[in-house]
Amino acid sequence: MAKRLNQIGVENTEENRRLYRQILFSADSRVKKCIGGVIFFHETMYQKADDGTPFVQMIKDKGIVVGIKVDKGVVPLASINLNAINTCPLVRPWALTFSYGRALQASALSAWRGQKDNATAATEEFVKRAEVNGLAALGKYEGSGDDSGAAGQSLYVANHAY
Repeated sequence: MAKRLNQIGVENTEENRRLYRQILFSADSRVKKCIGGVIFFHETMYQKADDGTPFVQMIKDKGIVVGIKVDKGVVPLASINLNAINTCPLVRPWALTFSYGRALQASALSAWRGQKDNATAATEEFVKRAEVNGLAALGKYEGSGDDSGAAGQSLYVANHAY
């Protein structure tokens, strides 16, 4: 997360990471139809919102499963590619989705830029990207032509290690 925060000129502190996560996790119930699970880093498991609500509880209250990151792999994927896979007329015995943290978070991070006044806009950007990725997972995303935020840029990071 340090690289992401540095890209928007925000110091990589635990408090800034917590504030950013709070923006994402405070998204309204629209996200529950788009996101089935959230993978937390160890630090996030113990963080709380400003009102004292644990982040884990905020996610669970939306009917979303909470997990914790334990692997070190990286696979660059994007909504448009996921959509193409899901529109292929082949029988699939399971849903095809992916861990798209970067795809969802990058646009929200760009909207936030570490400024409290941008929190609502960042949350809306996060929800918008979650809805797009939800449609892509169903093979129903037709592209919006909206290249706002990070949507129009590659989020691939060569040799990235988690």
